[in-house]
Amino acid sequence: MSARKTLLAVAVALVPILLGCEQEQYPEGRVEADVRFLADDLLEGRLTPSPGLEVAALYLANQLRAAGVEPGIDGSYFQPYEVGTFNPMEADYRISIDGVTIPRSEYLFLSLGLRPEQTPVEFDLVFAGYGVSVPEEGVDDFAGLDVAGKGVVALLGATWELDPHVIHAPDHGFGKAVQAAVRNGAMLIYVSDEISDPPPAAPSAELGLLSAYSRMSLTQLIEDPRTSAFNVPLLIIGPRTFDRLLAEAAGGTYAELQARPDGGGSLAGDIAATVRIEIDVETTRGTASNVIGVLRGTDPTLREEWIVLTAHYDHVGVYPMPPGEDGINNGADDNASGTAAVLEVARRLAGEDGLKRSVLFAFVSGEEMGLVGSAHYAAQPVAPLDQTVVNINVDMVGRSDGTAQGIAPASDELFQRAVELGAEAGLTILPDQQPTWRLSYFTDSYHFARHDIPAIFFFTALHEDYHLPSDEVEKVNFPALGQIVDMLTELTEYYAEGADAPAYQRPAWFITPG
Repeated sequence: MSARKTLLAVAVALVPILLGCEQEQYPEGRVEADVRFLADDLLEGRLTPSPGLEVAALYLANQLRAAGVEPGIDGSYFQPYEVGTFNPMEADYRISIDGVTIPRSEYLFLSLGLRPEQTPVEFDLVFAGYGVSVPEEGVDDFAGLDVAGKGVVALLGATWELDPHVIHAPDHGFGKAVQAAVRNGAMLIYVSDEISDPPPAAPSAELGLLSAYSRMSLTQLIEDPRTSAFNVPLLIIGPRTFDRLLAEAAGGTYAELQARPDGGGSLAGDIAATVRIEIDVETTRGTASNVIGVLRGTDPTLREEWIVLTAHYDHVGVYPMPPGEDGINNGADDNASGTAAVLEVARRLAGEDGLKRSVLFAFVSGEEMGLVGSAHYAAQPVAPLDQTVVNINVDMVGRSDGTAQGIAPASDELFQRAVELGAEAGLTILPDQQPTWRLSYFTDSYHFARHDIPAIFFFTALHEDYHLPSDEVEKVNFPALGQIVDMLTELTEYYAEGADAPAYQRPAWFITPG
């Protein structure tokens, strides 16, 4: 047994002993203890799948057991699912447009939602100008386009100046990929002048994130590769490649289209071109688990209805770094903080006499790989989706300044209840501070909201440590996190004690694949 696995085995063996002491003697420090354990270097960033993730799962299961929360699945706390993994840095990508192979130096490729064994695949292309859809601004570059099963070509930019820091926004690559995917598009070809030879000396935050993702090991749910709204292949090419292979079909060179006020949107439509993708790499099959506990309701009728709390306990693992530099992404805020918060709610509610409705606590894995664990849960729900009254999702709540965002775009009633209960806990609940980012597509609550279940997602904003080794425990505001736990407990209890289900009204922008 390797030294690393020996340490992990020791950690697993000690969990029940340490937790029993902490549960009885140090209740006021439980949340901090949870965060510190989950974000310890020993767990190596909790990648899905990995030994460190398994240790985290055992920790959560033992904590639920110690609190008196029942196993959720036939006497077990674990809901396993099979995944395939591969290292993109070892992959041989062969990508061509109309039979012309694109040199590897001319693109970045994120093979999200595309398993190597499924390739080669070929898609007809459709040009969408900037590929931006923001109904609030009266902008929809997808209007009238049929992108189902096709590769969508979209240019960098929008009809307004981009904010370089809001990399999940609909005018950036990930947002444009979402807009293609929710319309059943097969992939996005994103044309950006940042893909150049030589590359820019100081890449933007967006290009930096895309580059990091293109190098990360990919985990894909074997039972269903399309697990989330953004889980579609993303090919990023530069103007030189576009001009050589697609300019004639699209109606102009990159510079000519960018010079048009609409970015070429008036030329949008099917184009006479196809893209072909082949991936040659060894794929390893593995298993990851969601950790699920339940508190059964006591009311003869309402016990068949469910409140579901979710938090992802995985993170992004270890970045390759030069010797002596820290590459472990401990994910103290993302999302040891949310995991610890939901775990503490479970402890508190388990200590009460009983609630009318049933409550399910789902600690999901694979969120960082495209909402993989919550996708599996939605496909194999423990609490029937049509009997789920509300989903409360908690993700990145460790950096509060006395506020937390409560994102519930389909239920103002649910949001207002959170505001009231937050005030009682000394916490200000803010509405979505970045509504055009469409964060509902990027969180585990997506797999509830897309089934028309009222959902609210709590977080305390992105920060400069997002997906970096600097997301450390020392930066967590534990007193404020305690206030968030108080609010979450009261909100869960409010609906579990029989309050009417909150109204659900799907916003116009929330499109989900058919």
